[in-house]
Formats: sequence, C-alpha cells, structure tokens
Amino acid sequence: MSDSTAPPARFRATIEYDGTSFHGSQLQPGVRTVQREVEERLGKLFDGPVRVDLAGRTDAGVHATAQEIAFGPPPAWSPEALARALGATLPGDITVRKVSHAAADFHPRFNAEGRRYRYVIAEGGRRRPFLRDRAWIPQRPLDRDALARLAAAIPGERSFDRFARAGQPRRGTRCRVASAAWCFDRPPFLFFEIVADRFLHHMVRYLVGTSVEIAAGRRPFEDFEQLLAGEAGTRAVFPAPPGGLYLTGVRYGGEWNSGPGIPWLPARGH
Repeated sequence: MSDSTAPPARFRATIEYDGTSFHGSQLQPGVRTVQREVEERLGKLFDGPVRVDLAGRTDAGVHATAQEIAFGPPPAWSPEALARALGATLPGDITVRKVSHAAADFHPRFNAEGRRYRYVIAEGGRRRPFLRDRAWIPQRPLDRDALARLAAAIPGERSFDRFARAGQPRRGTRCRVASAAWCFDRPPFLFFEIVADRFLHHMVRYLVGTSVEIAAGRRPFEDFEQLLAGEAGTRAVFPAPPGGLYLTGVRYGGEWNSGPGIPWLPARGH
C-alpha cells in the first residue's frame, strides 16, 4: 500500500540558453521567455500544467550556461529519461545539461548560496558580426590597470542601489560580493567575473558599464568609490549591453552546478 503522506516528486535540472530572442527568463504574459518555453514542453510531456522554479532572473538578451530549475514531475519518470525527452522537445536556443532528483522542499532560488556571472568584452573597436549579441565591443581602448583597481574595490557587503535599475523592497539593496575580477589572458576577450549571494536588477551590467566609462577615460575613478559608498547625487551612467552577460553558475551545498566557462569561446591564447 502506498504512503499517501509521501512528499510529491521533485526534480532539478541545469539548463543553458541563448538569451538573444527571449524577453528574459521569468514568466511574463504575452512574450517569449525561458520559463514559458520549459513549462510548455514539460506540460506536453506530463499531460498537464507544470510550474517551474528558477534560481534567478535573467533579463532580456542575457544568456545562461548554468541556470538551475526545479519542478515536480510524475514519479514514473527517471532523471535520465526526462533529460532525453525534454532535451528533444526544447527549441534550439535552450538545452538541458543534466537532470537529477531533488528533495521535496528544494527551491533553486531560496536554497542557492551564491551566484556567478561573467561578462564578456571584445577589444579592438571593430565590428564583429559573429559576436553580435555575444559580447560588448567598446569603441575606445580600456585601461586594464584601472579595470583591475575598480574590480578590487567591489567585494564586501554593502548596498548596491547606485548600481541597480531597481531594488527589491522586501529584501533591500544589500548584497554580499565574495569576489570580483577582470581576466586579461585570452585576447581579444576581457572577462569580468563576479560572485555574490544575490544581485539587484541590472547590477552586473551597471558595474561593467561604469567600469568601462572610467577605464576609457570618460569618468574619474572617484565616481566609482562614491557610487559604492552610496553617496547622494551620483548615479551609474548606463548598464552594459545585455548580450555580453552570462549566468555561469549557482552554488548549492558548497558546490557549483557548473564550471565558469562559456561554450562558444575559443581556447586560451586563440
């Protein structure tokens, strides 16, 4: 006899997607989103509505190599069968990397201990059609020493409201940034990688956009310090374009669900 009090089945999956043609990851009425696509495909597989929870929200045009999701499928499915079936039905700009069992109370957002983003810049200033919507190509040379100094000033716990389009009224504007750094060893690409417990709306893009303005000689370094201190009257100028931003990992139980790499990028030194 089955135990009617047993918790419903819960699965989790790591997915990646090209965000170019999505209006973000989170469900919105009347537009194409990652959540809508996954829920519709799961609904067809399970012959009924399915609600998908996500680890975090990515905006329109932002990509993910390791978004974590969770949902409650019929218990007859195995993770392996579900990964094959879902992968076969999803559109070409979403793929399933892995599926596994999860505790009944697992939530990819609330159980996350940290999130990792990487922003990609391509130096040179010339048009690169194949990098459109994949990287940002600033038109001016960037001072690498300035970028490194700016990144070194970011880690710590503070309000990042000056680097956000909007806060989260119930959770406030404070974030704990564990690390932030620029990587310069894979020309012509520059990478900004940041790890934090949470991020505000457009926070990474504002950090990158302001850093590029300063590294290009358009703003003084002191502006960044004032923004980090939350001084009144100082605002970030603009967010970096969304196509250069990638969610590359979510941490659970001290382990990341993926490495920090981005699949389309060439090997180091090429």
